[in-house]
Amino acid sequence: MEFVGIWHFTLEPTIIEIVDKGIDRTETLGKDLRKFSLGKVISVVLLLAITLFWIWALSPLAPSGHPDKLDDSSFADEAKALCSLAEDELEEIPFAFAAASPSERADQIDQGTAIYRSLVSDLLSIAPDENTRDGRLVRLWLADYSVYLDDRDAYATKFRNGIDEAFTVTKKGSRWVTDPVDEFAKANKIRECLVPLDV
Repeated sequence: MEFVGIWHFTLEPTIIEIVDKGIDRTETLGKDLRKFSLGKVISVVLLLAITLFWIWALSPLAPSGHPDKLDDSSFADEAKALCSLAEDELEEIPFAFAAASPSERADQIDQGTAIYRSLVSDLLSIAPDENTRDGRLVRLWLADYSVYLDDRDAYATKFRNGIDEAFTVTKKGSRWVTDPVDEFAKANKIRECLVPLDV
C-alpha cells in the first residue's frame, strides 16, 4: 500500500505535466495546420483562377484584336495599293518652304487635299457592303477622313486670307479626328493610309 501511495503521488504530477504538454502541442499543431491549410487553399484558388483566365483568353469566346480590325482583309489589301499611289502623288508636290507666297502655299495644300479626296472616293467605291460590320467600320473611317480634309480646306482659305497659324483639326469627342483615322489604318496594317503629314 505504501509503495502504491508513493507511486501514485510521485507519478501523478508527471503524468499531468505530460498530458498538459501534449494538449498544448496538439493545439499548436492544430493552429499550424489551419494556417497551412488556409494558405494552401488560397494558393490553389489563385492558381485555378489564373489557369481559367488563360483558357478563356485563348478561346474563341474572348474578344480578340482591335475593335477597328476588319473581319475580312480584302478591303485592306486593295486600300493599301490605292493609298500607296496617293502617297506617290503627294510627294510630287513641292515642300512648304518652296512656296513663294501664302497664296502659293494654299495652292499646295489644295493639291494635296484633292489627291486625298479622290482617294477617299476610290476607297468608298471598294468598301464592303454597308450592312456588314466591315462596311460600317470603313464608312465611319472615311467619314472621319473627310472631316480632316474639310479642315485642310479651311486651313488653305486662312492662308489665302493672310492668316498664318498652326494647322488644327476638328475634335471627335475628346480626341482629334485624325486619331481614329490613324488607329483604323494601323489596326488593319495599312500604314500607307495614315493621315498625310504635308500640312
